[in-house]
Amino acid sequence: MNPLRPYIRQMISIIRYPQLFLFAKRMGKNNELGPGGRFIRPSQIYLGDNIYIAPKFHISARNLIIGNNVLIGPNLLLECDDHIFKNIGKTIWSTRDLRKIGSVKIEDDVWMGGNVTVLKDVTIGEGCIVGAGSIITKSLPPYSICVGSPCRPVKVRFTSEELAQHLPLIKSQYSLNTISELWEKNGIK
Repeated sequence: MNPLRPYIRQMISIIRYPQLFLFAKRMGKNNELGPGGRFIRPSQIYLGDNIYIAPKFHISARNLIIGNNVLIGPNLLLECDDHIFKNIGKTIWSTRDLRKIGSVKIEDDVWMGGNVTVLKDVTIGEGCIVGAGSIITKSLPPYSICVGSPCRPVKVRFTSEELAQHLPLIKSQYSLNTISELWEKNGIK
């Protein structure tokens, strides 16, 4: 592999999205952002290192954190807020700027397929895999494989024995016990 390739990718992303690189809370290294994307409120975005977001994404940020080593497929829709729609005597149009503000956190080592929608107030746990076309409305546990609309965990990425080997090697923020408890709480194992 050409040693300049990561720098070239980063430079192309800077050219495509200069406002993000100028105003983000943090812009990590070796990030590649595909063409045709849109960032709303780039100043409220924190990006770690080694992130790939495929083309044609829409990211409406309010307290958005994306960790390290994250892969995201095409056509991502990420919304960190929601419209307030119960306004008696007011039209939707007249209240279009009223919002319930939330946040989204995508932890390290996450892989999300294409056409995924992420709604406010969720955390996508470390090591999580999200299937294509999923709609995420609730937080997802670490090291789970999640699919559907609404998205839910269906199985685990590693056995407990494999996870016990994996976590120290990647310097995980989680202990095996914590992940096991989260798996059990979400009905997977």
